[in-house]
Amino acid sequence: MKNISINQFKIIVILSSFLFLLPANAEHFTIDAADNYPYKSLVERSNKVKVFYILNDENISCRVEVVLAKMTWSSTEKEISKELFNDNQLSNCLSKEAAKRILSQTFLQFGRGL
Repeated sequence: MKNISINQFKIIVILSSFLFLLPANAEHFTIDAADNYPYKSLVERSNKVKVFYILNDENISCRVEVVLAKMTWSSTEKEISKELFNDNQLSNCLSKEAAKRILSQTFLQFGRGL
């Protein structure tokens, strides 16, 4: 049990460091609108939805950050082709499952009245 918690702590520290450093090196833009569920609901409910990305040789590494009030949710980084990135940045950088999970968390944290 102790080994599991130490390993989990190490992973959390590494991921936190990575997420802290990624915005400093990455370009980003804000998503103002989306067409389909759950992305449309997530954009409408949030204060900001940002896509952070880094251009590699043939691919793009990207992740999404959702801000509501003083809470921030960050997705895991995905690597996608440049062609996919140009099609629909939000849905290609944030899976539908992750978008639903973040949307659900906004309701759990702030309720339906927002």
